[in-house]
Amino acid sequence: MKKITVFLSAATLLALVFAVTAFKAVPPPGPSANGQGTLNLPYMNGIAQHFSFHANTDANGNVSGSFESKSPGQDIRVHGTITCMQILADGKTAVLTGTVTKVVGEGFPIAEGNPIYFKVQDNGEGANAADDRFSDYFVFGVCQNFAVALPPIVSGNIQVKP
Repeated sequence: MKKITVFLSAATLLALVFAVTAFKAVPPPGPSANGQGTLNLPYMNGIAQHFSFHANTDANGNVSGSFESKSPGQDIRVHGTITCMQILADGKTAVLTGTVTKVVGEGFPIAEGNPIYFKVQDNGEGANAADDRFSDYFVFGVCQNFAVALPPIVSGNIQVKP
């Protein structure tokens, strides 16, 4: 009987240790930005550019994500990774940079391996909110706030979470 009691006590203790170590608290997510939509730029002659992106910051401060752009007016589709995100002091604008990993089409002089830069702005949700904004893509990879135009998106949604 004493062996059974010792065994049950040990099993209970072991189960408690597993329960405590198996369910560690998940750290809260860090800053993030994501969105998708359509943008009409003056030089596109009314032909829409489609975009999507997501970027997340892990518990160690590392940023990861990806972006995709399809521009029928320039006959090009571009995909890449996002490796840096800076959310500006207003809490609704983010600067994102990364690297082009895939290019389909030849409508614009961009190549795999090029650095990429873009800026987005989340202006809230609902019918009374101002339009979200997207800068278009630029071929430089410095993760800083540059003065670039932020035209309103025609459709879609952007979310920036500091």
